[in-house]
Amino acid sequence: MKTKRSRLAIRSILCMLWSGFFCLLALGFSPRAEAIYGGNTQAEVFPQMVSSQKLAGLARQQLELELHKCGEDRRHVLTLTTNPTNVRLPAGKVTFESEISGTLRYGGVQPVHISIMLDQKLYRRVICYYRVQVFEKVLVAGANLPLETAISPSAVHVEEREVTGGKGRYLTKAEDIAGRVPVRYIRMGQPIEQNMLQNPIVVHSGAPVRLLTNYNGVEVSAEGVALQKGRIGEVIKVRNARSAKTLRGKVIDAATVKIE
Repeated sequence: MKTKRSRLAIRSILCMLWSGFFCLLALGFSPRAEAIYGGNTQAEVFPQMVSSQKLAGLARQQLELELHKCGEDRRHVLTLTTNPTNVRLPAGKVTFESEISGTLRYGGVQPVHISIMLDQKLYRRVICYYRVQVFEKVLVAGANLPLETAISPSAVHVEEREVTGGKGRYLTKAEDIAGRVPVRYIRMGQPIEQNMLQNPIVVHSGAPVRLLTNYNGVEVSAEGVALQKGRIGEVIKVRNARSAKTLRGKVIDAATVKIE
């Protein structure tokens, strides 16, 4: 008997709650909107919106500015990899500040930081990500190039390639390889960089050389022998043929060493 009365009481309470809820709906009351926005709609609380396209455009402009600052005039492609979301703001004057931390990353993903200012105060920070690709016409090996072997002009050709370094890293003209040899094995189709080449060996150990020095403003020469192999510009050990004294000098050409 007691259980039956309890069930009737619960049903009565539920009926009263449901009746009150439907009365509120009939009066146009929205509990969710009141709780979140204090009686106002989202558009009223945040009347301004910065679109994702606007933010992505600001990031692109900053990248173009950075490329211009560093004197980059080669063909480049900027690809948005992460699209930012729309940002809603309260009423006020909206301005933006964009910046790139560090140096540009050629061939990689570059973050661009955008600060959204509301009435000259920071409201939110957004990060846009772009892939930065730079292209240049560079020398490419048309055949496998062995170590320490002279490169013929027919063994290379010019081709546009994506580059990952700054200016001057890749060779662009056939005359850049004249008289130079590979530091290491260069495979066919590989772009040729400056650090891949060096001057050839012109002096070999045991070869006779002319030793030059300057004594009180007068140039003096003597016969000598190279004790090491060397390239033009390198410093090697030599021996004076008359005094048998060991000296050090810079290789001038295949037959001359200037004593330091």
